[in-house]
Amino acid sequence: MALYRISDLNVEIKTKSPTLAQNIKRYEVTYKADPNIILEMSDDRLLEMMEEYEGMTADAVESLYMATLYSWAIFDFNGFPIKAIGVENDGSCVLFAAPDDDSIDLVRCVPRDKAFVYNYPGIRMQDDDYYVFDTPFGVYGNMSVTGKKLILKSIVFIDRYRFDSLRSIEAKDFVPLFMRAVSQNVRQERTKHTLFILERVMHRVKFYGVGDVSDFDFILERV
Repeated sequence: MALYRISDLNVEIKTKSPTLAQNIKRYEVTYKADPNIILEMSDDRLLEMMEEYEGMTADAVESLYMATLYSWAIFDFNGFPIKAIGVENDGSCVLFAAPDDDSIDLVRCVPRDKAFVYNYPGIRMQDDDYYVFDTPFGVYGNMSVTGKKLILKSIVFIDRYRFDSLRSIEAKDFVPLFMRAVSQNVRQERTKHTLFILERVMHRVKFYGVGDVSDFDFILERV
């Protein structure tokens, strides 16, 4: 298996998918090191998921599975998974997040020229700040741009039913929104750890809610 540098971690990946192989190629390193994370999908698991996600190609299924494994593994390195698109804004990152289901198509909400990571950002705490990294994972892994590492400034939750206009979110409102955005990527045994991370995030990052993101520049100026 080849070694890749993703989210400042050594990640060993064995893939059968031509699409994922192409996406991860730009992250490959030539040095030798023990991997922090190992990602691999068995043939049996691939067949099981192809039956579960009828209509998806083998490439898409493997990309989804690797993204899930990566999201689980990032917990062990002071990180957390969230369904979000990272946008660079004045040298830092604003995450636009949504419930981890199909209710909101983030790719349609966020202009492509503003984004540097799609759907599975690498988010880790380093030196008392949370940083956002681009990653090659998920269905839109090919759209992420390599080389980015930005301090996480704020998280904007898109929810057209809960919010009319852009507004700041207090802690009591932030907790359920955060848990909805990470729910599909958190195993039950990680729940307590997720809440521990949540408490730390709340002291370092600003949170907003918005229902309509059509005036994207207006939002970026205020978050």
